[in-house]
Amino acid sequence: MGSAPRTLGLRIAIVGTNFGIMIGLAWVLGLEAFGQLTFLWGGAMLAGTILSLGGPLILLRALTDGGGLRLWDIFGYCLIYPGLVAMALLGPLTWSFPDLPWEAVLIAGLGVNLLFCLASVMRALGSIQSSMALRDAGPQLSLGIGATFAAGFSGETTIVLAAIVMGLAGIAVTIWCSRQSNFTDVLTQTARPVWSPSLYGTGVLGMGLAQMDLIIGGAILSGEAFGLYALLRRVANLVALPVTVATWVSAAPISSANGRGDLAGLCKASAEGSKIAFYPGAALFVTGLMSLPLAGIIAPNGLEIAAMTVFAILLCGALGQVIYASSYTVSTLCGLAQYSVYARVLVIFVYVLAIQIIGENLTIVGNAVAYVVALTMGAISLWWAIQRRLGIDTSALVLIGRKAREWQAY
Repeated sequence: MGSAPRTLGLRIAIVGTNFGIMIGLAWVLGLEAFGQLTFLWGGAMLAGTILSLGGPLILLRALTDGGGLRLWDIFGYCLIYPGLVAMALLGPLTWSFPDLPWEAVLIAGLGVNLLFCLASVMRALGSIQSSMALRDAGPQLSLGIGATFAAGFSGETTIVLAAIVMGLAGIAVTIWCSRQSNFTDVLTQTARPVWSPSLYGTGVLGMGLAQMDLIIGGAILSGEAFGLYALLRRVANLVALPVTVATWVSAAPISSANGRGDLAGLCKASAEGSKIAFYPGAALFVTGLMSLPLAGIIAPNGLEIAAMTVFAILLCGALGQVIYASSYTVSTLCGLAQYSVYARVLVIFVYVLAIQIIGENLTIVGNAVAYVVALTMGAISLWWAIQRRLGIDTSALVLIGRKAREWQAY
């Protein structure tokens, strides 16, 4: 756990870069155009995961388990298989939703998948922090560069230019990977049946959960109102920044303790993850609450109260992710991955159901409430399942009272 401060520093830099890009785009484009771009970009991010067939996770697992992959298979998951899926989907999507620029969305999705897959290859070659930077900052940085060159043009043009930037970055990373001395160590001449429906499903559900309120909300809400919502969501998500760090740092100790059958060690590793996430997250939450008036200041006339209400709701949702930070890590690494899938399905189901009930009367406040309620129900259901199966409390409640004294004594 000693690497947490260093990893947190890198994560802060990545999130700061992404955040600065989105704030800059909102400032330059205006809320309405920013909302339209966010809607298309959310679709591209989800498309990248759907087109991937689980490639990033499959490559990471196959290239690090000692078996390796054929160069053709690596290339296939990076470009060929997603490209074939995109061509197969273009016709049905265009026929079903003719008003959306599906060519641009799918092209950008291919670029996103390329960077995600190459990040997995880089990680397998030992470049852990650079791979995280490529995966988490590469697409957003490409969007910022694309928007710079597309000044005055549509969101469709912007994400196509972003895809071109991602393609150029992919060429550079491919050259770097091919020149590493251990590149041949992850290759094999033997075909391996490595495709995994569970890994694919987990990736799609995770990205769907991350983008669902932006995609569905963007299709229903007015441009300016949705632009405001998307901006406030980006800011509120900063509260959950420590969750990724906690997952990154605690994954190895959790997996190791589970492999040894060490329940006490597993409790301690999970609690340490909660500790890494909760205290910085709580501080960011309080800072966000103190900044509520700023949400009203940046809002267009007539949306000041709604903006502060939405921001407060989204802050509470981000705090909920912090409280249950260790749940997804423990379930994924301790043989309970199916419960992670169930929880994510529940989140999406509850959110979509709420949107259906609200219908055409949906506002940015209603969208925020539906999103946060769904997230919270999913987190609680996963926490309860883990507690029932393993007897481990993966919430931040382990940091106080008797439970804190118990795991600290291990």
